[in-house]
Amino acid sequence: MSAHEPTQYDAILGGKNPPPINAAVLGGIAGVKQRLASPLAEARLAALSDAFNYPEAGLEAAITVFDDADERVRAAAAAMFCREEQISLLEKGTTIWNKWRVQNLLLLGGFLDLSWANLSGYNLSRANLRESNLAGASFEGCNLQNAKIFQSNLEVSNLKNADLSRANLNRSNLSGADLQGANLSQANLRLVNLREANLCQTILKKAKLGGADLSGADLTGADLTGADLSLANLEGAKLTGANLAGIKLIRSNLNGWNFKGFVFAGANLRWSTFAGACFAGANLRGANLEKTDLTNADFSQADFTGANLCDADFNKANLAGANLSGAIAKRANFLKANLSGANFTQANLSGAILKKANIDGVIFDRANLWRCAWR
Repeated sequence: MSAHEPTQYDAILGGKNPPPINAAVLGGIAGVKQRLASPLAEARLAALSDAFNYPEAGLEAAITVFDDADERVRAAAAAMFCREEQISLLEKGTTIWNKWRVQNLLLLGGFLDLSWANLSGYNLSRANLRESNLAGASFEGCNLQNAKIFQSNLEVSNLKNADLSRANLNRSNLSGADLQGANLSQANLRLVNLREANLCQTILKKAKLGGADLSGADLTGADLTGADLSLANLEGAKLTGANLAGIKLIRSNLNGWNFKGFVFAGANLRWSTFAGACFAGANLRGANLEKTDLTNADFSQADFTGANLCDADFNKANLAGANLSGAIAKRANFLKANLSGANFTQANLSGAILKKANIDGVIFDRANLWRCAWR
């Protein structure tokens, strides 16, 4: 006998070709998993059909082929996840969810309806929830950092104390949503509908709110430091106690608003109109009010230290007791303004109009008054 031939008791390796699709295999879920590992796409598709017989274990098995090389297999696996299965999938983590969501968007039209679902406390950081119906859903206390939720419906949803920092909610509908105490710092909220939303005590630092609808929203005590609110609709919004330091409010119309005692330090308010507004005692240190309409506004006791007031219109405004030390007010219009007791120490008023202004007790110490119009 040759030394290379097997003896009576040697194990023999069988052929390496895969068994036929209909060949006998292990039964139950074990058999499904075995066929899902087959190199034949048809065998994997047949196994997915059988996986429906094993709800929990079958879905777990389907997850393993989200990265399958065959598009038909990926689509079949994605189709197995209906509403309840989708919620279960979210519990398993964002990585698995996003793999399913890619197939859902590419192969199944992307429709996602999780309205009124309870997802409170879930970790959904970086989750892809774009273009979804999430109306009435509860995300209370959720981690939604960097999540994609743009062009979605979150009407009357519960997002209390959720972390939405750097999340993308562009063009979504959050009307009537409860965002009390939520963290929306650096979030993309451009053109978002936040009408009548509860934003009390929310953190909106450096949030992008350009063109957003905040009409009737409650922003009491919100931190809007550095947020961009340019062209946002703030009609009827409540801003009591809000921190507006460093905000951008360019080309906005807030005529008649009450900003008494508000903090606008470093804010960019240029080219906006605040006619008849109240800024009594407000902090506007270093703010940019270039070419801003401030006619008939009340700035009594306001602090404009170092502010840019170039070409601002203070016609008939009240600046009694205001501090404008170091302010740059080139060509500003103070026609008929009440400047009694105002402090313009080291201010640059070159070319400013001071005709018929009340300058009783005004301090012009080291101020630049070159070419000022007094009469």
